Formats: sequence, structure tokens, C-alpha cells
Amino acid sequence: MIKSYDVAIIGAGSAGLTALREVRKQTDNFVLINDGSYGTTCARVGCMPSKALIEAATAYHRRKTLETFGVGGAEGLAVDIPAVLRRVRRLRDGFVEGMLKIADDLKDRSIAGRARFLEAQVLSLGERRVHARKIIIATGSRPIVPKEWAALGTRMLTSDDLFAQETLPSHMAVIGMGGLGCEIAQALARLGIEVTGFDAADHIAGLSDAHVNRQAVALLRAEFTMQLGQAAEPVIEGERIRVRAGNESVMVDKVLVALGRRPNVDQMGIENLGVGLDERGVPPFDARTMQIADLPVYIAGDASRHLPLLHEALDEGYIAGYNALRNDQVCFERRVPLAIAFTDPGIAVVGQPFDDLN
Repeated sequence: MIKSYDVAIIGAGSAGLTALREVRKQTDNFVLINDGSYGTTCARVGCMPSKALIEAATAYHRRKTLETFGVGGAEGLAVDIPAVLRRVRRLRDGFVEGMLKIADDLKDRSIAGRARFLEAQVLSLGERRVHARKIIIATGSRPIVPKEWAALGTRMLTSDDLFAQETLPSHMAVIGMGGLGCEIAQALARLGIEVTGFDAADHIAGLSDAHVNRQAVALLRAEFTMQLGQAAEPVIEGERIRVRAGNESVMVDKVLVALGRRPNVDQMGIENLGVGLDERGVPPFDARTMQIADLPVYIAGDASRHLPLLHEALDEGYIAGYNALRNDQVCFERRVPLAIAFTDPGIAVVGQPFDDLN
């Protein structure tokens, strides 16, 4: 027997839950399907716990300025890394709690399982079949981990498991100096961990203006070592890891890989939609409506790879949910692009990247 719905939303992350809020304004005949953890990437392992870590690191770092305010004794302060991580997890659990309640309140309109397209309006969940007039893909993303780094096993971390650690070692490498890599590397360094950042590119945090990039690199290098312009590779030496980049190398205890995220659209049977896919397996869609080609299928959030940022995921979930039950699709003007790395000083890219300008 096939259960039929007006809308099926695949994914209970930021985009999926935002789409759900809009869909509920138009129909009660919907289903939310989620495979894996509930609670959104942002709340569980992304922007929220990372900012809690940055807050702790900034608080400890301020000890270096207290004497200028006439406050003495700062040299006696110490940081307790396990306690810092416990606080991050406690805050994270509070962020996630509200998300979990949304799914719990849906009762039988929430299904845990992996959905796969059989055709544009039919999904399989194991032996179960679901038909929906409209389907929204909001399956999020996962960290990209090349096989040479994955081979490190538990000595390799990503942002998805960093905050689950009970403690952290005294020497770490961060592979990838994008916005997240820069944020975490600086935070760890401010907590007293000896950090070396690596990136095959010579620019950081999404910057392409050479002058601005030089300033940003110089400011961050005042707090931790950065090796740029050479691809890094790991070499296991006993219990430790030597990370090499060109003629430079460093010995560390653990590595954090921050090389971006991959959309969770593989193994979904998207090829059964009959449309072409790009190199990441993402189908073509209109960023103003979030509709895939002329199909009754929409894509939103990190799964779309359009602009993998929280506020963009919320916008895309809203657009997809708004359009899902309308015959005439509404085209939305998108925001001016804005990406911020919460380093100190902050790094922002607003509008078109410098490299794209005439």
C-alpha cells in the first residue's frame, strides 16, 4: 500500500524545518522524512557550538589585556579544556532540544528512514512506499574527508565530531583555512593548543582580494602558524602524525579536517528524476523558486550547494515550502550574498567575490 501526501519533506535540518513551517500553513497532509540525527547541522555541529567554543576562547584570551584595565593576577589563570567542551555540549543540547520537539510533536507525520526516489512523486523507504504531489529535498551535507585523512581513524576529526571530544591534545593541525578552519584554528590556539593551519591555496576564509588576504593572513599568523600554497599530506609516525606541506612539516597528535562539505544527495535515486546532474550529483534548479527543472521536486539548504550558509538555508527552505503547493511558482529575489568568518578580527565577503568583479 502506498501512503499519499500533499508534500513530503526529506530532511529535518534548518532548510527542512523552515519548509515545514510554510507547508503547514497550506496543508495538514504532509510527512517529514529524516535519516540520521535530528537537530540541524547548525545546532548540533555547526555555527552554534562553534561560536560557543569561540566565546570561551575569547574569554580566556582577554586575560592578556586585563592589566591595561588595572586588573592584576591574570598570569595565574588557567583553562580547563574538558570543562570548556562540556559547556559547549550543554549549550548545544539546549539548541537541539527545541528541534527535537518539533519532530516529536508530528507523531506519525514524522518518519525516520532513508528516502530514495523511484520517480518524481514516489519515494521508497525500505519496503515502504510514499507518494507525494510535491517533494522537497533538504538533506543537508557532510564533511569532505579525502581517503588519506580518513585513514588516520580516530586521530582525525571533522567539525561533526569535534564537539563530542572529552578533551583535546596539546598539538593539532587544521587542514583547510576556509571560514570554519580559520575560526576553529584561532579558537584552539587561544585555548592554549599549539595549532598549525594548512591550505593548498594561498588565500583564506573565502577572500580573493590579494591585499585584504595578506592583511588577514598576517593578523591570524600572529596567533598560530599557517602553511599556505602547498597541499598537505599525513604521515603516521608511531602514535603521532607528521603533516607535510612542501618542505615544511609539523608533528601533531590529532588533525581537524575542514575541507568543506558534500551535499547529501547521493544514494537518493536522484538519477531517476531524468535530469542531468553536476559534478557533485546536484540536479539543476532555479534559485528563485528552488524547483528542479519543471518537476514537482524542490531542493533547499546545503543539499543545493547554492550558498551553504545558515541564513541561505533558511531562505531556501522558506521559498521551497512557499512554492510547494502553488500552481504558479513565485520567483523570489535572493539576498545580497554575505559570508562571515567569526575570527578576530572578523572576515566578511559581501556581494560578488573580488575575483568576479570587472
